[in-house]
Amino acid sequence: MGQKGQIYFCEICRQKVEVAVEGFGVLVCCGQEMKPVGEKGMMATWTSAHPKPEGGVTYICNKCGQKILVVEETTGILECCGQRMQRE
Repeated sequence: MGQKGQIYFCEICRQKVEVAVEGFGVLVCCGQEMKPVGEKGMMATWTSAHPKPEGGVTYICNKCGQKILVVEETTGILECCGQRMQRE
């Protein structure tokens, strides 16, 4: 479950997303759970230096309603609640 405004990234494809609407599902990309960007570390530094682009792509989980905004899109497949998230 992500908190609104929290940024998550995939350790495999480096896709980054921001939670827009909270839900109870776990964010998954490339078959593994996405990691939150913490206060310290390389991903936190990179994310703060590269702000979110305006008008990005939005995905929603049809099961729990969690909605995410894609910060940096890659070829990774986004999942939540055991199913693919739908592009809005």
